[in-house]
Amino acid sequence: MKFGELKFLLKHSSIYGLGSVIGQAISFLLLPLYTRYLTPADYGVMALVDVARGLIGLVISLGLVNALGRFYYEYEEQEQRNLVISSAYWVVFAVIIISLPLVWYLSSILSELLFHTNEYTLVFQVALLSLLFGLLVDLGINYLRVRAQSIHFIKITLARMTLVISCNIYFIVFLQTGVIGIFYSSLLSAIIFAFFLTITVLRKTSLSFSYTHAKEMVHYSFPLIFSNIFRVITNESDKLFINSFFSPFETGIYSIAQKIGSSLHALVTSPFLQAYLPRRFQIMKEANAKQEYANILDYYLLAICAAGTLLSIFSREIIVTMTSQEYYAAAAYIPAIVLSMVVFGMKYHFEIGIVITKKTKIIAYINGLSCVVNVLLNWILIKHFGIVGAIISVNVSYLLTTILNLMATQRLYAVQFHYSRMFQLLVLSMIIYALSLLVPKSSFIVVISLKSLLVICFLGALYVTNLIPKELITGITSRIRKKIT
Repeated sequence: MKFGELKFLLKHSSIYGLGSVIGQAISFLLLPLYTRYLTPADYGVMALVDVARGLIGLVISLGLVNALGRFYYEYEEQEQRNLVISSAYWVVFAVIIISLPLVWYLSSILSELLFHTNEYTLVFQVALLSLLFGLLVDLGINYLRVRAQSIHFIKITLARMTLVISCNIYFIVFLQTGVIGIFYSSLLSAIIFAFFLTITVLRKTSLSFSYTHAKEMVHYSFPLIFSNIFRVITNESDKLFINSFFSPFETGIYSIAQKIGSSLHALVTSPFLQAYLPRRFQIMKEANAKQEYANILDYYLLAICAAGTLLSIFSREIIVTMTSQEYYAAAAYIPAIVLSMVVFGMKYHFEIGIVITKKTKIIAYINGLSCVVNVLLNWILIKHFGIVGAIISVNVSYLLTTILNLMATQRLYAVQFHYSRMFQLLVLSMIIYALSLLVPKSSFIVVISLKSLLVICFLGALYVTNLIPKELITGITSRIRKKIT
């Protein structure tokens, strides 16, 4: 792999990741505050409203954000690229106008359906309004991504984050509005940044519209709507089943565990994808593209396994430090959720052949099958095993999705991934975590010290077994020497 390509991905992933890191850090720091003013049941309600909002958003957004990167790089002329962006905006404008009346109609129905009361109708109205304005924010953010304007991206991200957190504190702590305060914050942030980003982007691209471009993007992304719906159901239906078989309290405990466990996605996978998803369509034009894709997976897996092992080892200490006693039970579920995030993150690499050959219907079929398996497993396992059943179900479903994406890619665009290296890395991570379970219960300082030694051993083992690629070490040391000289 060219160090220049790695340098590009590291640069932009690290910048994108900085926003996620800061966001997660602030989110963790605010957990003691939130767990004081919001009960586990409140967290359960918030999670379920988010699930409903996410599913509706996937339908009404038409998946256009997914199409921007694919069609933006289809053209070399900046005028045509601008036309792709502005055409996407016109489609989203139409979607928002058509969807506004549905917000009020659906809100009371969703409240009755999920909670058997109309008490949360206003919560759904505010949440769905924030969703509509959020479509414009997502479009503006994606414009920055395809232009590789990662510095502007992080400025916007940090500004949004600051506004949302400030509003959350104001609504939840000072006004004590409860769950709805979180959605008020989301709506306010979405409105402000929707206007700012839309005006900024359209001043650069103009308000031109191309029916051909719009049609091509919708045609490309339409199958992904179903694919993404299946994906969200696979990711989130467990909360619906836990709420149905038990209560919002158990849903809240699971949501806290998922919030911390899935922070791995926010800290590693998400910032990486911000840089990689648009970039992979540029890489495909290179002569050694397949080798590049395989090498990129090696680097990604190294990063996510290292971070995931660290998070799993200290999961108990994180929960005890950052939440109140009502939430301590969540610690037991975090490592298994971390594992699911590792498996899920790999699928973005294994789908490369599908997206390059534009066979996006295959992704929809795969996610549809995974969704059916997930729902069936949730229905069978959660009823009898509760949260443990949910975690088993999601890991099986993600593994199925990842394997099927790999099989499809190898048929359409065979890439020689380094399976032996991947296996060794996963096994080593699991062994280190298993050893952390043997650390005796003692004072907080002693436990932290012993687990820190394990982390050092893990890093040493990565180096000794050559699981840290030599070209990475060579490239980094070379750059350090240049800086010194």
